[in-house]
Amino acid sequence: MSQIDPINLDFPLSEKDYKQYANRLKEVMQTPESERKKSIQLVFADGTIYPRKGKFSFVDRQVDPTTGTILIEADFPNPDHTLRPGQFAKARAVIDEIQGALLVPERALVELQGSYQIGVLGQDNKAEIRPIKTGPRFKGQVVVTEGLKEGEKVIVEGVQKVRPGTAVTAKPYQESTADAAPSHLAPEEVKPATS
Repeated sequence: MSQIDPINLDFPLSEKDYKQYANRLKEVMQTPESERKKSIQLVFADGTIYPRKGKFSFVDRQVDPTTGTILIEADFPNPDHTLRPGQFAKARAVIDEIQGALLVPERALVELQGSYQIGVLGQDNKAEIRPIKTGPRFKGQVVVTEGLKEGEKVIVEGVQKVRPGTAVTAKPYQESTADAAPSHLAPEEVKPATS
């Protein structure tokens, strides 16, 4: 007989992602199981989300050399027995929260030799190009950790055509619903002004 309440979800985590979150996973696994926060969502192939959250229960001791992944296991309550062994789903977990994060659309970034720049609408509608430092990415948005302040207008469209000091005519940026994420920044779509 196999146990189905709670039911286990096994999922692989790449070695790169494991290295990034190893300290947080270690902290979670050192917490007594009864005190672990239920923070993992189960997302089915059709995009629906299982109504109950799960918690981390196991981290394998080694990386699989054939796949470059490490196995993680989470337990989910399954009192109605709606989840069955052999089903496929994705795991989504909150690993970290960034309070007051400044988000901009990824498409506003210009990569230059491994670093990033962004176009900002300055005084008198003149473009500025600034180096920035970035953090995590989520649903088409990226966290800007340095080089931008809340309330500044970002050039999203046509930034490759804009040069410092270029006069621009700004239009509000229309975010696609697929990429929508909350933001503390009012991004702008900017096109070079015509004379």
